[in-house]
Amino acid sequence: MKHLCKLMTFAALGALLLLSCEEQKDPTPQKPVVTVSMYSVTANAETGEVVFKFTSDDLSPYWTVVDPSGNKTTFTDREVTKTYTAKGFYTGTLIAYGTGGQSDPAEFNFTIGSSEQEIIDPTLSAAENVLISKTWKLYRYGYYSEEWDEETNAKLASLAIPACAADDRMTFEKDGAFKLDQGADKTVYNDGVVGGIQEGVTVTGNEKWAYVKDGGAEWIQFSDGGFPAMIGDTDGINGRYQIRELTADSFRLYFDQHGQWFFLVIVPESFNENPGTTENGEVTEASAKAALSGKTFKVERFGWWGDGWEYFDDPVPEYTADDTITFESDGSLTIDLGETQHIYNDGVGDGEDYTVEGKGKWAIVKEGGAVKISFSDGGFPLMLAGKSKVSPDDPNYHFGLNAKWTVASLADSLVRVEIYQDFNEQWFTVFLAPAK
Repeated sequence: MKHLCKLMTFAALGALLLLSCEEQKDPTPQKPVVTVSMYSVTANAETGEVVFKFTSDDLSPYWTVVDPSGNKTTFTDREVTKTYTAKGFYTGTLIAYGTGGQSDPAEFNFTIGSSEQEIIDPTLSAAENVLISKTWKLYRYGYYSEEWDEETNAKLASLAIPACAADDRMTFEKDGAFKLDQGADKTVYNDGVVGGIQEGVTVTGNEKWAYVKDGGAEWIQFSDGGFPAMIGDTDGINGRYQIRELTADSFRLYFDQHGQWFFLVIVPESFNENPGTTENGEVTEASAKAALSGKTFKVERFGWWGDGWEYFDDPVPEYTADDTITFESDGSLTIDLGETQHIYNDGVGDGEDYTVEGKGKWAIVKEGGAVKISFSDGGFPLMLAGKSKVSPDDPNYHFGLNAKWTVASLADSLVRVEIYQDFNEQWFTVFLAPAK
């Protein structure tokens, strides 16, 4: 009996020890989860400075940033400020590492190069952030099919917006509300009905939109009577429209017409399609002369635009960054190409070496309804719009030299000048900013 008691005592002690060991074992580590309260990405769109912060002490961050050209950079700082020079839309992911492994990626995005500070919501996709950022209007519309030849697609790619839709304005709100202001003309254009006019459509103010990602493509699904100012077909109200060619300043919506695509080119309400005018009215000869005379400028941005598109995302070349141009009040020019004596020529790879001989001249003229700077005696706005693959003795090699450049706008101390490259059917544009 004593032996039995001893055995029972030892068994009880063993059970207690086993239970104690089980209690001391660590629980299975859980997979980390990144929440919006753990991190922030704060971008200054004007200076290019972006502050990345990660506040969870128990996890380690791994950041990935993709620039507008698709190049990726990674870093593991818990708090760091980085400066980005390429203008455009950036996307990124944050992964956190801990004892339970790695988290699912949290997505974020920001814009560099906007004249306004844009508030980026890290809980939304890049497309949603663009859509909710401003009020939009229609710019052009057209048709496209993979089965058509290039000439047919090009011919149908840029049609004028009907008058009934030209004054419409669209706002995509974060909560899913879609506001369509039909302007003075309440008529609705429907591409799928005879005559193009849809009868009996009433905008109630209760229309909705939702972002959908399906099959690698991005879509807007309209509901509650929603449609993007022009209807793509009889099913276009409450229809699904594919988002393509999305930038911070424009996008296209495509509607499947069973064999071809009906599409809309959509731009910000402030977009100015008429060279020679600004948001506040026409550029006058007097205002252009006052903006330039006696002042020194440098190149702040440059790029190209055409019918329904624009591209201003390339960084200013380093050899141009220290160049200045002074519009002397007596009509002469002082062009200083800095230490490199190198200029940007749009037709020459990496620009070209250039010698400024003497002083050029400038004058403000009005031609064809537009205000222009007429350069002469070797004058040009620090950059040339030359045609590629032509010899140096061809007049188009130094296109823009001693030429007339349209003063497209005067805003925020920037002077936007541009010249039409008829060999590319586009405008070459230079933004001149006051030199500090």
